Amino acid sequence: MIVHYVSGKPDYEVDPFNLHVIRDLLIDMNRDRDSRKYYLREPKWPERRMYASCHVLIGRDGEIWKLAEFDQETYHAGASLLNGRPDCNRWALGVDLVGHQTSGFTEAQYAALGSLLLFLRLEKGLHRQNVAGHDTVRWAAIQAGLTTKRPKYDPSGRRDGSGGNFDWALLDRQLAG
Repeated sequence: MIVHYVSGKPDYEVDPFNLHVIRDLLIDMNRDRDSRKYYLREPKWPERRMYASCHVLIGRDGEIWKLAEFDQETYHAGASLLNGRPDCNRWALGVDLVGHQTSGFTEAQYAALGSLLLFLRLEKGLHRQNVAGHDTVRWAAIQAGLTTKRPKYDPSGRRDGSGGNFDWALLDRQLAG
């Protein structure tokens, strides 16, 4: 599982954490260009190109929305490497937490993510060592020479995954308790 942050900013400055706007953004970006209602409609964007998607979206209040089936490939990790396995889009779930590089995350989001991980441990055999941030898996791919694409900063707030925006210790305590 790859953890990300997402917000409606800069597309929706009034309320960048509006869950409905963010869901619409994620869904709309993955329609054919001519079918999109809001985003990436200009001719410069290639037809049938998927831009960003995830399996699960978790709002600031802990509300969980499943956006794709767990056995469906989504486009969330890009060039990535986790535990020696590349191309995380093909085999790892993508979870987007509503937030941004400096917002941190709410207790409700950690509780919801912890519950989701416990469910996936029981139902799918997902282990904690197969859970990382987008920043960590992209940085690993860069370090391994698999890509020269720019680093990511989600969810920790730093490109190498060591920032304080996401509290991995809190998540681990929830999973243990």
